Amino acid sequence: MKKKLLKLTFGLSLLTIGHNADAQCPVIVCSNDTIVNTDSLSCSAVVNFTTPLATDTCSGGFQTFNYTGAQQTWVVPAGVTSISVDAYGAQGGSNSPTTNVNYGGRVQADLPVTPGTTIYIYVGQQPNGITGGWNGGGNGETGGQAGGGATDIRIGGTTLNDRMIVAGGAGGGGFWSGQEVHGGLGGDLIGGNGYRSTPTTEGGFGGTQTSSANGTCVTFNNPSVTGGFGFGGAPSGCGCEGYGGGGGWYGGAGSGNCRGGGGGSSYTDPSATNVIHTQGVQQGNGSITITWSGGSPTVTQIAGLASGSSFPIGTTVQTFVAESGGVADTCSFNITVADTEAPTVTCAGNTIEVCEGTPVSAPAPASVDNCTSTPSITYNTTGATSTSGNDSISNVVFNVGTTTVWYVAADSSGNVDSCSFDVIVNPAPIVALAAFSVDSLCNYSDPIGLPVGTPTTGTYSGTGVSGANFDPSIAGNGTFYITYTYTDSLGCTGMDSTSIVVHGCASTIEFDPFANLNVYPNPSQGVFNVVTNGQSGQATYYVTTVDGRFIQENNFQLGEMLSIDLSEEPNGFYLLQLNGENATKSITLIKE
Repeated sequence: MKKKLLKLTFGLSLLTIGHNADAQCPVIVCSNDTIVNTDSLSCSAVVNFTTPLATDTCSGGFQTFNYTGAQQTWVVPAGVTSISVDAYGAQGGSNSPTTNVNYGGRVQADLPVTPGTTIYIYVGQQPNGITGGWNGGGNGETGGQAGGGATDIRIGGTTLNDRMIVAGGAGGGGFWSGQEVHGGLGGDLIGGNGYRSTPTTEGGFGGTQTSSANGTCVTFNNPSVTGGFGFGGAPSGCGCEGYGGGGGWYGGAGSGNCRGGGGGSSYTDPSATNVIHTQGVQQGNGSITITWSGGSPTVTQIAGLASGSSFPIGTTVQTFVAESGGVADTCSFNITVADTEAPTVTCAGNTIEVCEGTPVSAPAPASVDNCTSTPSITYNTTGATSTSGNDSISNVVFNVGTTTVWYVAADSSGNVDSCSFDVIVNPAPIVALAAFSVDSLCNYSDPIGLPVGTPTTGTYSGTGVSGANFDPSIAGNGTFYITYTYTDSLGCTGMDSTSIVVHGCASTIEFDPFANLNVYPNPSQGVFNVVTNGQSGQATYYVTTVDGRFIQENNFQLGEMLSIDLSEEPNGFYLLQLNGENATKSITLIKE
């Protein structure tokens, strides 16, 4: 996330006062405290400001008046018989996104004055909309803009006829249907003409020294939008957007039909000397500065950084001292640089896919910031898993399903950026392994078939596993766990296990009651005969399916023929388990 570069140049709004024998000499006034943002990709800001101006009110000085929306006054100090006036008319209203050059005029002149005389000051306003700028700006209409107000000083009264110096305001301008609407420039003996796109697309004409002018309202050179003595013209019902004329000695004409209003003319009384007229120089509201003779104190900066320096984050106190005749005055203002630029954070990828129970392996995302060398990284999750933490999600085990992981990078100023990705956890397959057909064997017993596992394409592992059988002679004595493992098409694995006990039985093979065992017929269509020749005693038999389902069991006498009837059972493989006092025997029966 990036921010807009902000550069400010400070000015002074209201400076020295008139001559006063009891006043502080000299006087210095600093600008207001100001906050700026860091420059893009930087941890500082280049700031320009105007050195505070100081005056010695005991011997001379100046005073600047800005727009207030009301009449202002200044009294000529004792002993002052001439003043220098620097007046600026206001810029016209403008809604152009690209070009706002309808600037107000400037007049510089010296005027003879009488000490103690009250001078009335009117500072023009730049409008923002269709209401004319204060002090003579003409109204606009519909989507247009109004004209800027004139700036003037009046001596001997407050009527328009009492004006001694007038700086013309500019006509309203803007933007219509992809075309620039140019307000006429304010100032000079004849104000600038308004137009749209090119001067040949005429709008309101500028005011002169003797009259206002005509403008466009449906037709060219239409007197219905003319201004007058001290005020700009205002379009009404002209169609399209209407733009007001600037105020002035004589105001500029307004214009409809989406064409700029004319600029107002400037004026100086015949008694004025050293007159300079400049057209179209003032942006924003007008202003006026009155200067009278007197020495200027020496201004020195004693704390802070020079204008144009790179100011660090935080507040820098700027202190200045003005000295004159061994007397000093100081002022200070603060320049605060704020870091509002967020760090950037980039996640490694869009999706991580793992199996159930597997910790996620993902490094912390990369993050950079204009000020903080290593922004802090935190994470939180939504979806199948709800968790949060610092740095990386590596080694976190997520729930089955989709979880969205949000990484948040924060700098030392609290600015944040984030990125996200998904973690998909696939479920492990459900795996089942049946129990052995018997729960124990002698260590010399024959191998028995492994129990059935599902799904059927898994693998067996464990001590004593030999092919598809468990061999007690390989396993030895003890309890043994046989594991059945299955891996699905997503690479996820499930497993189940069962156990069997192998005993070191007391009898040996030469006393095995089943050593001369004979089973026939096998395969059979249902009846199987089991003969244990040369042996005596009692034994037990069990018949199960290969997946462990019980079929039948009973006791029988060794040395006698045992008949097992499976006629009612379906064709297939069956397990016959014979258990004697000191031995066991497993036989596969095949019914067909």
